[in-house]
This record gives sequence, structure tokens and C-alpha cells, in this order.
Amino acid sequence: MSMSTAPASRRLSRQILMKVLVLGTIIVGSATIICYFLVYNISSEKTFAYLRQYMLERRQQENRAFLDAYAHLEFFRDEFLKLYLSDIEFSDDEFWNMYEVDKDGATRMKKEFFDVGFDPRLGRTWGVTSFIGNNQSVASRDFKRRLLLSYILVNRYGPAWLPTGILHVTYPENALVIFSPDDPWGLQARPDLPMNELGTIKATLQSENPQRTPVWTGLYYDETVGKWTITFEMPVDDQGRHLINPSLDVSLESIMNRLDSGLPEGAYNLILSKNGYLIAHPGDLRNELKLKGQLSLDKIGDPGLTRMHQEITAHAGLSTQDVSIIEDAGGGNYLFVAPLTGPEWWFVMVLPKALIAREAHQTSQIVLFLGFSLFVLYYFAVHLIIRGQVKLPLRRLQNAVSLVARGEYERVIATPQLLPLEQKNEIGQLAGLFLDMCREVNGVHENLQHIVESRTRELETANAKLRDLSLLDGLTGIHNRRAFDRDIPRVFAQAANGLASFSLMLADIDFFKNYNDRYGHTAGDVALRRISDVIAANIRDCDRVYRYGGEELAVIFNDADEKTAIQVSERLIAAVRASGLPHASSQHGGVTISAGLAAYSPRFASVTDMIDAADASLYAAKSSGRNCLRVSNAS
Repeated sequence: MSMSTAPASRRLSRQILMKVLVLGTIIVGSATIICYFLVYNISSEKTFAYLRQYMLERRQQENRAFLDAYAHLEFFRDEFLKLYLSDIEFSDDEFWNMYEVDKDGATRMKKEFFDVGFDPRLGRTWGVTSFIGNNQSVASRDFKRRLLLSYILVNRYGPAWLPTGILHVTYPENALVIFSPDDPWGLQARPDLPMNELGTIKATLQSENPQRTPVWTGLYYDETVGKWTITFEMPVDDQGRHLINPSLDVSLESIMNRLDSGLPEGAYNLILSKNGYLIAHPGDLRNELKLKGQLSLDKIGDPGLTRMHQEITAHAGLSTQDVSIIEDAGGGNYLFVAPLTGPEWWFVMVLPKALIAREAHQTSQIVLFLGFSLFVLYYFAVHLIIRGQVKLPLRRLQNAVSLVARGEYERVIATPQLLPLEQKNEIGQLAGLFLDMCREVNGVHENLQHIVESRTRELETANAKLRDLSLLDGLTGIHNRRAFDRDIPRVFAQAANGLASFSLMLADIDFFKNYNDRYGHTAGDVALRRISDVIAANIRDCDRVYRYGGEELAVIFNDADEKTAIQVSERLIAAVRASGLPHASSQHGGVTISAGLAAYSPRFASVTDMIDAADASLYAAKSSGRNCLRVSNAS
């Protein structure tokens, strides 16, 4: 009998094992594919939601800068027209007391007005230069009057508007008055520089701009100060006559400092204009582009930028209030696009698709490995059980195997009578082993579910860490401007509600540009980190230090009255001075900081008021010789 049944048993074993192999492969493969797409979709949704919120916040921040610039220039225009239409006059002696003609025939404001000084009529003077090309006569009395009236306003408002941009005034007569405390522009400009023939000022002339609308330029290279710059300018006319153009220069460096904050690794931001100009980009711009004026995409010749601009332009129905997500198939990216208020610009974040797919790939590989490992264990267990199936109870055992193949482990465990456990022989033993196997497989299956849940929690933890890292400054390791903008409204609201008091200190590294020029930017980065570490080590546990921007730091003193905040602030200034960093270009011989302090008071109607008060005190500290603290008057 065994001779006739053995071949059939072997065939049956091979058939069952082959079915188990195919079915297990399908189940594990399907589970892996489903898991991949689930993880991919979850990761995409969470990433898109986070980045959409990030873009909304960034757009709001950038819009605020544009709206501030527009408001500043409108205010300047109105103030200038008031002065121009008034009876204020200047003599030739007053004009030439401020200006002189250089050896090349260009007319420039004297250097003493760039240095810190005081004029009985004009008040405090500093940081202002003026330039009139050698192709322009200064004989006109009205022209000289407009120059001096503009100087009064530039000297008055240039320092206050410096966070928004460099304030200057240009003229259709090829002249300029500018507040630029770091670069004496008017003293450095080429004597034959034809400013009114270049694209920036030319765009304000009546022949080029008959509608007399404000103009945001594209990105261009300011050869006088050696910086990539964007300019916002507003033509001012009186009775059809073009008088001046109040303008604000925003450097590419300041824009990119904002653009680069809080980005996922591998993503980058840029700004494009709707009419095809590059406004801001994190990459190095080639030297040959510096002489081409405003950078249109045609001049740049970058196929990737051109393609992305075409994709955005072709995308119908771009929301003006929300963030649009566009697939850049040619570049393998997602484009997060937010239109900006004011100029016809798009704020764009480029996110490679690979960043999203990478996380799904890792999770699916783990699931695939565990699934096939489980399947191999399951396959060999079934093979051991099937090897002894030669008696009549085979059908019952075969039915139980079919249930297991469909994944119904719990049904076999809950109903042991499906198995021939009553047999007191090898089959009974085999049935008992099969039942135990079912319990083990079910336990492993539950453990796999726990692993998937654990990976999901790890993913959530990683995303939380990513959000935390977005609040830290990459260079110094202290909190960044975004963290400051998040924290300051909260502590201000608590103080306004009488729950706690706090003080705000703004500090600036003295002569930091000179430090970079003398020791190099790498040494400047080291100095920034050293000073940040010193301040972080000397504040109280309840206080927090931020990199406010560039070389400027901010400290929030929580639960501190003005006296305590002054004591800690002076300790910080002393600690930086004692850090021993040499600075041969400083009058103090080493690296020092100047600081302005403002303690909370009900007189501050908003956070901005308090920041402005601390900033004004900081400027007072700088004007007082630096390496000192000045406190805002709380009255």
C-alpha cells in the first residue's frame, strides 16, 4: 500500500507547497506594495501640509517687506512734496558747503556727511553720500534745492528704514542721494556713471513709465558696492514734471538669508517675476552676468529655471491667497508656488520628489524583509506538517491549511476541532504542532503590526524633530529669527495680560564688517559662534538667545524687571569683551558688542513698538562709542 500511495503523497506535497509559495509571495508582495503607497501617501500629505503652512508663513513675511517698502516710499513722497511746495530755500553757499567737484568733474557730497557728525540746521548726520555724474550740470537752483530737500529726508528716515532696505533718491538728471552706512556709494561711484541711462532709473522716466507706477526691478549687479541687488522705486512728479525717485535697495544676501531658513534638506527657494526675470536664487551667479543689467531668464540661459517658469505660467488658476503645488516632471520636483503681494512675483520652493519617496522606500524595504522572513518560516513549517499527511484525517488537516493560507489563523486557534487532535498517533501530534504553528504565526503577525505602528510613531517623532531643527540657526546652533518671531508675541501677550514681565535686548557685533574684511568670512563665522556660545552660557536658565539676523542677536529675559535685565545685559557685554577675540580694526582692540534694552511697558501697543524701542536703543549704543548698553526710556 505504501508503494502505491507514496508517489501521490509526494505530488500532493509538491502541489500544496507550490500553492503556498505562490500565495505567500502574492500576499507578501501585495502587502509590501500597499504599505509602500500608504507610507508614500501619508508622508506626502504630511510633508505637503507642513510645507504649505511654511510657504504661507514665508509669503506673509515677504509680503510684509513689500508692503513696508511701499508704505515707506509713499510716506517719503508725501513728505518731499510738502517740503518742495513750501517756502524753504537754500543758498549756493549752503549747497557748496555740502558738495564739492572732484578732479574728474563729478560732483559729490563731502565725506564728513558720511561720518558721524552734527549740523545746526540738519541735525545729526551720518551714513549719507551723494553723487552727480560729470555729464550733468549743477547750475540749476531747483536741482540743487531738490538735492538738499532729499538729503534732509534721507538723513532722517534712512536709519529707521534700514531693516527694509537702503533708502536713496535718484533724479532724472543722473544724480543720487543715498543712506548706506556700510558703503559710501556716492564716494565710490565712477565719475562718468550714466545712472539715468541704465535700466533701473530708466524705468521711472516718463517716456518709459507714462502711467507713473512704482517699479520693482529684477535682480541686477551694483558694481559700485559689488552686490546683487533689487530696487523698489516710486517716481514723484509735480504738475507733469519728473522731480525725484525715492527708492529702496534690497540686497540679494538679505533676501536669501530669509529664503534659506527652515528648509528641508535638499530643497531650495527662489523668486521669479511673472514677466520672466530672476529676482532671487541661492546659486552662484556667473561673473559674465554682472554686466547684463536686470537678469531675465533669457540672459541667464538656465534651462531648469526656464522650464520651471514655463510650468508655473502654464498652470491655470494659480491661487492668489493659497499655495499651489505644481509637478515639475522634467526636473523631478514639486514646485510650491505662492504669489507675492505688490510686485508681480512668485515665491517658489523647489522640493525634489526623491525626498518624499526616500522615506517610503525605507519603510517598504523593512516591511518586505519582515514579510518574506515570516513567509519563509511559515513555508518550512507547513512543509514539515504536510510531510506526514498520509492518513484519512488528511482532508481535515488540508481544510485547516487552506484556512491558514487565507490568513484565518484566529479561526483555527479558536476552533481546534477542525484538526484531528483526537488521533493518538503521528497525525494527532502533527495536528498539535500545526495548531502551535498557527499561534506562533498569529503572534508574529501581531508583532508585525506593532512594528508598523512603531515605525509610524518614529516617523511622527522624526517630523517633530524636523520642526524643532527648523527653529535653530544652522551656523550658531542658537534659536533663529523664525523662533524669535514665534516666541516674542507669546511673551508680549503674557505681559500685556499681567501674567509676567519681560525685557528684550538687541545686540550687534561692533565693526563686524571690518572684522570679516580683515580676518575673512570663515573667521567671522567662528566669531559669531563664539559670541553666541558666550551669551548662551551667561544668560539665566529662563532666558533665551536668538540669532536675529546677520551679526545681530536678540535675548528675551523672561520674568525679569528692568533692573535685572540691565544687570544681565551688562554681564553679557562684559563676557563678550572678556572672551579675548582680537579685533585689530576695532577701537576697542577686541570683539565687542553694542546692545539696546527695552523692558515691557503698557506704552508699547504692539510687539513691533517694543522691538523698535530696543532697536533705537541699540543705535544709541552704537552712536555712543559702542561696547555699551543703552536702555529705552520707559516713560
